[in-house]
Amino acid sequence: MKQSLTYIIYFMCWLIALTFALGALGMLLPQVFSMLVLLPYMISFYLMTRHFVKKMKDVPDMTTRWHLSIGCATAFWFYSIIAGIVGIFMVQGRIDLAPITNALSSGAFVLIFLSIFLMVNAFLVLLGFWFLGKPTQMMLKKYHK
Repeated sequence: MKQSLTYIIYFMCWLIALTFALGALGMLLPQVFSMLVLLPYMISFYLMTRHFVKKMKDVPDMTTRWHLSIGCATAFWFYSIIAGIVGIFMVQGRIDLAPITNALSSGAFVLIFLSIFLMVNAFLVLLGFWFLGKPTQMMLKKYHK
């Protein structure tokens, strides 16, 4: 588990750097980059996997695949929430919780929000788990012949 945490931190560093880089590019071309919100996540996951393969010289076992997939998705969500709050504070100069409280009082909104959140999270975890399988084996062959 400690080994997985190291790679999740590596993932977070790339995620933050790529979010800033692609965010700056997105300000210049908002129509193109608004559709690629998950691009920093995917690139960061690829770079983390490449680092894992180069350092460990092996593909992750089943438990490590799950740890990395779930850990990176969780780190992505925490980062997104914190970045969203900081973004709101930077734009508004304050954080007004009244609209959030009002929205959370609606059962339909909460149900729809949780459904979308769980579907996207399941997609991220399964995408990461899949990528740590066959594609990582091909990456291993490339770096360690």
